[in-house]
Amino acid sequence: MRVVSLMLFLGLFTSAVAQQNHGDSLSGHEESGRKLGHDLEKGKFDFHVRSFLMSTHNRGDLLDYSALGVGAGLGYLSPEYKGFQVGFSGFFVFQLFENNLAVADPTTGAGNRYEILLFDMHDPENMTDLDRLEEFFISYKRGDFRTIFGRQKINSPFLNEQDNRMRPNIFSGLSVNYQKSNWETTASWLSAVTIRGTVDWFSMEESFGVYPFGRNPFGEPSNYSHNISSKGMGMIGLKYRNEGFSAQGWNYFAENVFNMSFLQGDYVLDLGHASVDLGGQGFFQTAVNDGGNSEIEKTYMLPDEKSFGFGGKIGLNSGRHHISANFLGINDRGRFLFPREWGRENFYASMSRERYEGSGDMDALVFKYTYDTPVKGLNAQLGAGKVNHGGLDSFKTNKYGIPSYYHFTGLLDYRFSNYLEGLDIQFMVAQKTAQNQSEVPDMFRINRVDMWNLNFIIDYRF
Repeated sequence: MRVVSLMLFLGLFTSAVAQQNHGDSLSGHEESGRKLGHDLEKGKFDFHVRSFLMSTHNRGDLLDYSALGVGAGLGYLSPEYKGFQVGFSGFFVFQLFENNLAVADPTTGAGNRYEILLFDMHDPENMTDLDRLEEFFISYKRGDFRTIFGRQKINSPFLNEQDNRMRPNIFSGLSVNYQKSNWETTASWLSAVTIRGTVDWFSMEESFGVYPFGRNPFGEPSNYSHNISSKGMGMIGLKYRNEGFSAQGWNYFAENVFNMSFLQGDYVLDLGHASVDLGGQGFFQTAVNDGGNSEIEKTYMLPDEKSFGFGGKIGLNSGRHHISANFLGINDRGRFLFPREWGRENFYASMSRERYEGSGDMDALVFKYTYDTPVKGLNAQLGAGKVNHGGLDSFKTNKYGIPSYYHFTGLLDYRFSNYLEGLDIQFMVAQKTAQNQSEVPDMFRINRVDMWNLNFIIDYRF
């Protein structure tokens, strides 16, 4: 079916270009030698090869995991024709190696959390048939407006690609973008998504609960998977930038489920020999109607939940050094809920291998340091944070049963230049330690705290 759709899509486009070519050829002898293939060659091709080795080491006798995936993909964006363009892309993945990927931990019964998302979490034994038709759209541009209809990449502070495995999220719907001077406005209505760690497409209502879905506020396993009623997701964003100041505001409306607003402002104070980064961000979230289902045990968000959070940042940039202190606090009147299937939150205090989604009554203090080394293309990053959650039995504010923990990350990123331009190699390590190790049962420890996660990634694009 995917191949048939692609052939039909290309057929319609090539027919349109062919008609244009025919009309041009009638208008003058100078165009008599023009051919469709010559026009299509002017489009932009994107070739991408990716290799990802990941390994997770848990404390004591808890199961360890590792996996290696490689893949390649091709994308194409046509030349513009009277403002119209078409684009498509696809990618395939092979599983070269895995250890314990589909094995439940014998002590806790828990499954793998990180490595499985390199492949298809719904079929971990599938090693070769991991292909996706991803982008598949038609766009129109006129002046400062651009409209895209079809399967496309979306990037915003919460709904985004979250491309930190083999493949990103891709969304299906209609988007409109307007840019004028210092302003940019984006509006989207999205009806379907293919999710990182899967090969299938889901309607937006079906995508609730594709990932493990934690506990409801009554301490029972959440039961909203396949039980949410929603026509889709509406999103609107406004950005402003002027010299050292930038601001953005977003509203996310999951029809019949929730509404969330997000604001962020950043200012760079130039001191001549150095600069200071200042930033503030906040969000407010409420349920819409019954939060997705009139039966309280099947709903996504309780009708009376009202989640509010505030984040701040202060940073210093001097030469090759960049350091910042970052804070996030979320109130105790509900849980911050945004489907992990739709993207990764971008708070100042966000760090690799953990999220704050599902949390209330929590705060985090995170220090980040980036060093632009004298070696061209080599960048180093370090992070250290303390995250305070409510108790493991605080069901109303701790959806996934995450203990309070210390979080450390390190990243080396080398981007090649000259002959190997387009090649990027990364090594990333994350470590999390429970603040009160003796009080954490193994079932809340595995793949959450007292663990190491190692990543080696090779990317090549041209």
